[in-house]
Amino acid sequence: MYLCDFHTHTLVSHDSESPLPVMIAAAQKAGVQELCVTDHCDLLDGDGVPTCHFPWQQAKEQHHTYGLHAPLPVRLGLELGSIPYNPQGTREILAQAGDELDFVLGSLHNWIGAQGNRDFYFTRFGGNPTLCREAMENALTHTYTMVTQCGDCYDALAHIIYPLRYVQRDGESLTLEPFQEQVMEIFRQVAASGHALEVNTCRGRSLDEWLPILRWFKACGGEYVTIGSDAHVPEHMALGLTQALELLEIAGFSYVTTYQGRRPVPHKI
Repeated sequence: MYLCDFHTHTLVSHDSESPLPVMIAAAQKAGVQELCVTDHCDLLDGDGVPTCHFPWQQAKEQHHTYGLHAPLPVRLGLELGSIPYNPQGTREILAQAGDELDFVLGSLHNWIGAQGNRDFYFTRFGGNPTLCREAMENALTHTYTMVTQCGDCYDALAHIIYPLRYVQRDGESLTLEPFQEQVMEIFRQVAASGHALEVNTCRGRSLDEWLPILRWFKACGGEYVTIGSDAHVPEHMALGLTQALELLEIAGFSYVTTYQGRRPVPHKI
């Protein structure tokens, strides 16, 4: 199996304190064959405040110092959040990266146009199934905008189940099943435009729910799939990735995808 972790964070992210060499060592210990650092760049912060900045100098310096001399390939990536909120700002941030950027995850962490634009993390869903559905509908609506209008701003669609993490955290039961038609419309666009879908294991905690999603993506013509642990600390590096590769095979995929220079590179599972 080609073990690659294409969703990880370092101290460049606001919610990680892990230096890159520590994460590289953890990746090597876990048997990772290719690593990508995708530090956070959100167009809305957790409280819903607009932002339009990424510390490229810091990210590039650590990549030059440690990533380019690592014992395994280390790619320079980015996790871009809330792209539809500010497409122009997104494109300005990407332009600042130059030719060194290998990979961009397009993610949605926030409500947009509701609930103060705050991160879904801060919403309390317990006892409110209507709010749970509204969160998923909000995320899918803006995901559709991203994949139809901002295709140049991302390479892989990140953790489409993100709001469900916090719905389930608060004891509510919801899956993507009621939203299948909407999700598959998104997947058709992702597939037709040659983009990838990410299987995000959430540090090994999200696995079983991905199999039906992968089957939907395959049915929509999806070809490229990336996998990532979303590790913010070395202890979480690569957790769940072996199982993710097994799910890919079960769903009918023969390859897992990495990126270099924002171009997909398929690897036989």
